[in-house]
Amino acid sequence: MRATVSWQDAPPDRDGLRSVCYDVAYKPDGSQLVTGMGNRVLVYGCQDGALLHSLKAHKDAVYAVSWSFEGSRFASGGADKTIIIWTSEAEGILKYNHNESVQCLAFNPCSMQLASATASDFGLWAPQQKSVQKHKVSSKVLCMGWTKDGQHLALGQYDGCVSVRDRTGGEKVKIQRGAPVWSLAWNPNKRETHDVMAVGCWDGTLSFYQLNGMQVGDDTRLGFDPCSVSYFGGGDYVVVGGTDKTARLCSKEGTVLTTLCERGSWVWCARARPGHNAIAVGSEDGSISTHALTFSTVHGMYKELYAYRDLMTDVIVQQLETDQKVRIRCKDYVKKIAVYKDKLAVQLPDKLVIYQKIESDDPDDMQYRMMTTIEDNLKCNLLVITSHHVILCMEKKLLLYTMEGKKERTWSMDSVIRYIKVNGGPEKGEGVLVGLKDGMCLKIFINNDFPVELVNHGASVRCLDMSAFRKKLAVVDENSAVVVYDVKTKAVLFEGKGANSVAFNSVYEDMFCYAGDGILSIKTADFPVHTQNLDGFAVGFNASKIYCLHNISMQTVVVPHSWSVKNYIKKGDFDGAYAVACLGVTNKDFMNLGLAAHWGINLEVARKCFIRCRDMKYIDLVADTEEGLKKGEPAFMFRALSLAYQSKFHEAAKEYAEGGRADKAMEMFTEMRMFDEAKVWAEEYAKTHGGGDISLTDFVNRQAEWAEETSDYESAVNMYVQAKKFEKAVALVGKNNWRDKLLEIMRLLDVKDDAKVIQQCAGHFARWGDSSHAKEAYNKLGDHAGLMTLHVQQNQWDDAFALLKQHPEYADKVHLPYANWLADNDRFDEARVAYRVAGRSEMSTRMLEQLTLNAVLMRRFKDAGYYYWLMSEEAADSLPKDSRALLSDDDEAKLARFHELKDRSEIYYAYDYVFRAMEEPFSSCLPSTLLNIGQFLLSKFATHDEMPMGISLSYVLITIAKHGEALGAYKLARFAYNKLQSLRIPAAWQAEVDLASVVTRSRPNVDGDDLLPLCFRCSTTNPLVSVKGDVCINCGGHFVRSFVTFEHLPMVEFHLADDISAKEARRLINEDPPNKASGSGRGGGGDVLDSGGDQRMMFDDGTGDVKLDDAFAQQMVAPNSLIVCDRDMLRNLPPSEVVIRPSGCALVKPRYYRLMDADAPVTVDAAGNMYETDEYELACLEQGRTPFTRKGVNSDAEQDNYAMVPEPETPPASQGKKKPGWGTARAVGTVRGLEFGK
Repeated sequence: MRATVSWQDAPPDRDGLRSVCYDVAYKPDGSQLVTGMGNRVLVYGCQDGALLHSLKAHKDAVYAVSWSFEGSRFASGGADKTIIIWTSEAEGILKYNHNESVQCLAFNPCSMQLASATASDFGLWAPQQKSVQKHKVSSKVLCMGWTKDGQHLALGQYDGCVSVRDRTGGEKVKIQRGAPVWSLAWNPNKRETHDVMAVGCWDGTLSFYQLNGMQVGDDTRLGFDPCSVSYFGGGDYVVVGGTDKTARLCSKEGTVLTTLCERGSWVWCARARPGHNAIAVGSEDGSISTHALTFSTVHGMYKELYAYRDLMTDVIVQQLETDQKVRIRCKDYVKKIAVYKDKLAVQLPDKLVIYQKIESDDPDDMQYRMMTTIEDNLKCNLLVITSHHVILCMEKKLLLYTMEGKKERTWSMDSVIRYIKVNGGPEKGEGVLVGLKDGMCLKIFINNDFPVELVNHGASVRCLDMSAFRKKLAVVDENSAVVVYDVKTKAVLFEGKGANSVAFNSVYEDMFCYAGDGILSIKTADFPVHTQNLDGFAVGFNASKIYCLHNISMQTVVVPHSWSVKNYIKKGDFDGAYAVACLGVTNKDFMNLGLAAHWGINLEVARKCFIRCRDMKYIDLVADTEEGLKKGEPAFMFRALSLAYQSKFHEAAKEYAEGGRADKAMEMFTEMRMFDEAKVWAEEYAKTHGGGDISLTDFVNRQAEWAEETSDYESAVNMYVQAKKFEKAVALVGKNNWRDKLLEIMRLLDVKDDAKVIQQCAGHFARWGDSSHAKEAYNKLGDHAGLMTLHVQQNQWDDAFALLKQHPEYADKVHLPYANWLADNDRFDEARVAYRVAGRSEMSTRMLEQLTLNAVLMRRFKDAGYYYWLMSEEAADSLPKDSRALLSDDDEAKLARFHELKDRSEIYYAYDYVFRAMEEPFSSCLPSTLLNIGQFLLSKFATHDEMPMGISLSYVLITIAKHGEALGAYKLARFAYNKLQSLRIPAAWQAEVDLASVVTRSRPNVDGDDLLPLCFRCSTTNPLVSVKGDVCINCGGHFVRSFVTFEHLPMVEFHLADDISAKEARRLINEDPPNKASGSGRGGGGDVLDSGGDQRMMFDDGTGDVKLDDAFAQQMVAPNSLIVCDRDMLRNLPPSEVVIRPSGCALVKPRYYRLMDADAPVTVDAAGNMYETDEYELACLEQGRTPFTRKGVNSDAEQDNYAMVPEPETPPASQGKKKPGWGTARAVGTVRGLEFGK
């Protein structure tokens, strides 16, 4: 760097005082400089050093001056113990005193607060304060400085102490040095993460501290005592002046870089001018001077790798292509830099350091490591580096050193070397371009002692460069002329003016650029020079990027080569144009080049350009052109097509016409819906070809297509009809829902030629729900299948079945959709019948299974019981009808399923009463009925391993417990409460159950006698619940319950002898007994159907009581044995006392019972459930149907296949959590483990 004196002044001694410049201060905007000289305050203009004001207000020497942060005031203080506040116009406005001489002043950088210090105290003043706040110090204060945020003040003292105070004067940190602290300064750089203070001590050191008192780095030995320390360059550098009569520049880490100036005596102060690279220096001899600092650019470059000096001590290596940078901290003054491939040479004051790039798989990794160091002060003018050597230029000599510092070779020139550049080459044999002051241009190979003369330019060389293939040499001389030579012939290829630098394109031989006078010029081949504005030096040219050095920054300028491409196109050199375009042009330039190449039938270049533009349309055009040319088609066809692709339709038409193909022009305009132009070219074609065969229909069709594209659908339909394109017309009419227009078109159509279109019309009418016109279309076609489909789609079932009678072959199109419709409309019973008629019984079964599952999940348990019974009927229907048939494994499984389903139907039917009584606030069931149901369910549970899904054992037990206790069944209630306590029941029940359990223990452990069931076979009194199930504990006879009140019916089961069939048994029962006269027939006896369609055996010939002397009575008294009736016994049984219970399955025999109380007639429904006749008839009247089977009660005739059956009336309860499939009740183990009667 270089320092030059801008101006200086040495005021004479006045008033008997020596003129000593102890302090200077710049106005914040850098326009004025104030200093104390003797007893006067001088204000200078910074531009030319003019003395603006000489202020005499102090009576003794002025030691300190300071400007406020916004430049409106400055202050001065000195040996007269007085501080004066001045305006920026040099008018005194305030004065206050200390008890001793004022040693230093400092305005707060963020406010108007002023700090002043003496030998014994320091004061803080602000405009809003009425007095100065003073604080005592332990030693004389020599210097002071504020942090950049104005929150802390540092005081440097004579005893070597640095005291850091807050804004109120309180001490926060104390730093102890070994000598007087004569100067200090805080770094003003706001980007620094910590406040750093530079401290100059009179032990010859410069040190740095953070705000917390921690030292940063080691002390720097200056070799003199610093009198002044201040920051320069925004905090990047430190200026130090002192007893060696110099002002020196140091890095912000303390490294001494260079001497800025030398004065005649001690330098008491050196301050940086804000916003400028300049400093002001005040000396002991009373002189004041300002110096402008010029920072020279130290850099090196190889291709896209650029290295430059930063902050005087660092080297930054930048990859210009990616703008990636890496900083190398050298911690010393960097004098020279050279870079080549992976090597970097840095010259420091006393050594040369060589770095090598670390190899990495990541191409963007730019880490360098120190390779070697040459410990020698190698002075040179220029420095370059190769792969294994370092070359130093010293005036007329070039010195070649190895990386280890060994000198290998010396070249001596006849003139001073002005330019040197490594031009590449093999390792240890690189070539070096050398330009001399006498105009000689040489090339030196480092493994050869003899330079090679390239050209003799005749003028002092400023810059050199060679082309990519080493065929051309460009020279810039001191006259700013640029000349390009042919290296082989030495001929001048180009001459230009106004150049300060030149660079060949590194990837294209015939292109170079040069810069100068704010103009960048680019020369390609023999075309004219292209210029644009650009300041700086052109130091590199790679493809479309020019690297320009302006001041100290490197810029990358992207220059598109559009003008060069255009020149090559004009020349007809499409290959050259493409080569230049690849260096960097816009997509539009590639497109223009591709079109031009296609026009010139250079299809290879055209294809490459279109591929770069990713335009498939033009790529296909090139492929079509190649194919057409191979077939012998004329080139004008493809030129015209290219024009059409560019929307130049009229030019394309003219190209077609010139080639004699006006018909192509007509087709082009027709496809673009430009029908007027198409007609013009059609007439032209007719003239040239004698009329031609242009079809009006074709024009109309295309016009219709265009009308459709423009959404003029009505015109399009009319034109399609005119062109007899009925299918397209119908499609548009259907899209727009124009019914009348569709009907009009349909009636115009011919069945033979337009059957498909008529079919489409019918489809549209059907979609709109216009069945009458759809029927008209199908009738016109005679399409009965389509008509049937229409009826089905419209749910017109009466019409569908009427048509089915005429055409039975379409049965499969009706029955299954009808069944699905019934199911969708919740007519499930009819749907079951319809599925069976359609031959899809499995769908009926699947529907029933889903209905059953839904009923259970929704807690409609009576519905679930009904559906289970229907499923059992379907299971029975799937079994063989012959009871003597041999059953397969599958039949056995179906039979077991039949029994399971029937059993579940009874359980769910009975449980519904319990659930309703528990969930609903009111119940129509009597307590005795609920108690009977609970007994019935417990007897069922005792014979099952698990309970069906949705059934709660706790509900059953709580019902039994409550109503049993109310009716006097205390033993049963105690049993129920005990079992409830072993189950997991709702928390809300627990306390109630526990209390009730305790209460029942206070009651007698017996059940009321009137509640205990009596066996009608052996007359034994039975417990309410037995572990054996619903059977007598004595004789084992099965109890039969009424399915209304669930009370025991007075019936005794008997069995037929093995050789008696069911048919014969009926006949024998109806015969007169042999001991009666032939005239005493049994009037009114026989099988009858009740009003609900259920079977009932009623015989009206009254009988007496059962006598023990007959065979039936004798078998009744035999316990645990079956009552088997032979033929005689059957003849003797009164028909009115016999009840036959159907099984519902041909493989399962019916069951026979004898009614023991003729006054209590019994009714049997279709499911085999028994009722007291009075209860049954009352239930039918209340519900309007049979209780369990839900048959109608108003008709005895068999219902029609599709008769409507009333649906479940049971309202759904609150729905619980759904579970797929059958579930298992909680505490399943207790079902088998119920110990009844204990």
